[in-house]
Amino acid sequence: MSPEEIEKLFGGDINDLYKLYSISNRDDILNWMLKRPSADITFKEVEGDKEIIAVIPTADASGKLASTVKALYKEIHIIYVESKGPFFNYARSVNAGVKYAMQYSPRWVIVSNDDLIWMESVNKLRNELSTVSKNVDLVMASKSDYHTYNVLIVEPNTWFIEGMRRFGNIVKLPPAKVYGELLKHRVRLGIKYITVIEKMLGPMASLAGKGVRVLNAGSFMIVKPRENLMDPNFINSHEDVVLSMTSRYEIINFKLREKKGASLGFDEVRFARIFVNEIYLNYLIENKKVKIR
Repeated sequence: MSPEEIEKLFGGDINDLYKLYSISNRDDILNWMLKRPSADITFKEVEGDKEIIAVIPTADASGKLASTVKALYKEIHIIYVESKGPFFNYARSVNAGVKYAMQYSPRWVIVSNDDLIWMESVNKLRNELSTVSKNVDLVMASKSDYHTYNVLIVEPNTWFIEGMRRFGNIVKLPPAKVYGELLKHRVRLGIKYITVIEKMLGPMASLAGKGVRVLNAGSFMIVKPRENLMDPNFINSHEDVVLSMTSRYEIINFKLREKKGASLGFDEVRFARIFVNEIYLNYLIENKKVKIR
């Protein structure tokens, strides 16, 4: 398939997405991902202490979500990375924002979504960061459902895939329904491993298949500033998992809360779109660019 044909189906509805995975092959999808254009990016700043800078990817730096974040980060410098449209790419927005922040030589850069609704004080955050080991380049907050949570990278059993599809249909759980349906194409698409949030599986986690557990920073992380922080070929998922797998991390005692699916939603279309990242992640694992053992 041509990149144009893939892009058209990728931007369509759930039926278009199911069609995309049923007729395409891995090489065509990887080629499309590697060459996919970027959305325009603009920066909007809110002045504050630049020892710690918050980089916030957002579709609207003047919107309600961004305003809430501004109040939470009122003591530190904020860089909104504004980008939207079909070519929005979270990793590319983060990379651009961190690179922009580096002109101020911050000690730490917070990377968070714009859907924060509460967090502990910035003073507490400063105190917690003062205790972090010098060789750490990724700091995670206290464990929660949307940040600092366990992800399993597993070789799924055939019966587990079918069970996931049926369960997803019965309880109307989009990730289970979509992945259960799309994984019937896994051999042609070069998918040996899949990523699953461990908490979603509950007691079934140990039965999903052979694999490894990864602690994922998720929607909130604090990093030592550096260029090319995230792999820009991922499309709005999995980039945080790979960063977490390849970083020296530490967890601090710092709590926050976010809205569920406020940025990208939680419907079937979202999970069908991010399925392309399973293809790219398996390519990285197969070529030993990411190690899971």
